[in-house]
Amino acid sequence: MPTTIRGKIRAGVLAGAVTAGLAAAALAAGTRAEGPGAEGTATPTVTQSVTATPTPFIPEPTPTPWTPPPPLPRPAGPPAHDWAGFGPVDAEPVRVHTGDGDCLNLRWLPGTSQQPEPRSCAPEGTLLWLSGAAVEADGETWRYALGMGWVAVRYTVPAPEAPRGFGPFRAATVLGTDDGSWTQAAEVTPDGRVQVRGGGWLPFNAAWAAVRPSPLAPSGRYIAFQDHFAGPAGGEVVDLATGGRVPLGKAMPLLWGPGDRLAVRLPDACDACPGAIGWTAPPFDEVTPVPAAVAWNLAWLPDGSGFVTWSAELGLRVVGLDGSERAIPLALGSDDWPGELSVSPSGRRVLAVPFAGPVRVIDLQTGEVRRIERPQPAIVGGRCGGAPGPTSAWVDDETIAWHEEGLGPRRNGIWVVNLRTGAQQVYPFMAVLEMRPAGGGLLAFTVQGYAPKEGLGPVSWLLDPGRGLAWPAAGGMFAAWR
Repeated sequence: MPTTIRGKIRAGVLAGAVTAGLAAAALAAGTRAEGPGAEGTATPTVTQSVTATPTPFIPEPTPTPWTPPPPLPRPAGPPAHDWAGFGPVDAEPVRVHTGDGDCLNLRWLPGTSQQPEPRSCAPEGTLLWLSGAAVEADGETWRYALGMGWVAVRYTVPAPEAPRGFGPFRAATVLGTDDGSWTQAAEVTPDGRVQVRGGGWLPFNAAWAAVRPSPLAPSGRYIAFQDHFAGPAGGEVVDLATGGRVPLGKAMPLLWGPGDRLAVRLPDACDACPGAIGWTAPPFDEVTPVPAAVAWNLAWLPDGSGFVTWSAELGLRVVGLDGSERAIPLALGSDDWPGELSVSPSGRRVLAVPFAGPVRVIDLQTGEVRRIERPQPAIVGGRCGGAPGPTSAWVDDETIAWHEEGLGPRRNGIWVVNLRTGAQQVYPFMAVLEMRPAGGGLLAFTVQGYAPKEGLGPVSWLLDPGRGLAWPAAGGMFAAWR
């Protein structure tokens, strides 16, 4: 039966929503010889400061009714076959070995001609995973390194010790999409078993749907999505175990949280009203408005009791599902904002990663701010509508990660920083769609392969910062590991 809305929505103030357009990065090509690089890897510097509590400016509320855009044309129907990319990933592990200690250029296409700029540059010893057939071009033999680019194979050596499989996990639920119109979910096991769940194809675009961060619940049992062909107002939750579907009324899925709680946007309210954000939980038959101002820029607390949220007018706050509020000191410039928010497993600290500028770690008890300076990107990418999910996360209470593009060949990739020691490492992955903690000290992330002739789809990876290793585990997006 349809979901009912429970609770009273009162007038008040909420930060206006920001509409992010898709950031399309132009296809850049590369020209340097394979092996030598041009510059050293930048090391982020860590400083610590305590900020003062700003005096928030609270404007008069100006209710703005929400009007949905018209629905998209519906395709004729779903594909007749299951998505072909599900299952464990078969790739050959090698390490970069240039012989002179320099990095190895990763190319958009096999060869060096007509490519003025490499895609990235992998340091000596970097673990690569080669896939597909070899290609001869410009006097070299090339293979595609999953998630990174084309490499000249004479600068690599076998890495038989590389990890494989699902690590400590027994199964994963992943999504696959044919052409961005229909999506399937499947449970995959390390021995290659694939079971499509939830009744087959669902009418939404998993790769670019307006669902943040991922349609999959943390447990992997539920999908929350909007049918964009029927119009974006309202969503559904699908139980992948039973195939049952629960309409959410006009509530739109926004963010999964602990215990499979789901934050939703309530367009029947207004963009400037408290209660415009609500939440629901299994069996998803009721949606409860949050009786306090919650901006679209939010993150769940790890115990599921509320959110950390930020707006230019009200600053950084902890907002409980019961409407309780607590301000956190965070002084920002008029043109600054904290970016993506995520909360550490202990609930003590917040990671804030903006489009550009320093990464911040904010202590929710003291307001102390730790800044991690980083190079400025040549373009804004990854977090400006260019990815369907967050590209930053806590691995554990002492380890943070975020993805960079537009910094240059030696700086692009997943940056991992240990807050206790200050140690950092850059893993040169491109086209990262999302990342999240997998548990057990591992980071999970999805990479969209760029090798059109090979027909490579998205791949779910595991990264172990303790060992400095990352490996492709399952075909598909947004893996929920169990």
